[in-house]
Amino acid sequence: MKIRGRTFTYVVKKAEEGGYTARCIELPQVHTEGETLKELERNMRDALNLALDYLKEKAGKEKGQLVEITI
Repeated sequence: MKIRGRTFTYVVKKAEEGGYTARCIELPQVHTEGETLKELERNMRDALNLALDYLKEKAGKEKGQLVEITI
């Protein structure tokens, strides 16, 4: 999944109660669920965007210069 030019990988599992759950490998604190795979992908995209916004805001409050790298 690409967000803002970045690619993320997530693990999808079928939930016992129905639907799916997912956890991002690169940002393990980001996880979500959905009734369908399409809904799960939408929810993961939203969760990753929220997490990235939070992390960027948090980093912006630190003294120093923000530098991005693409690998």
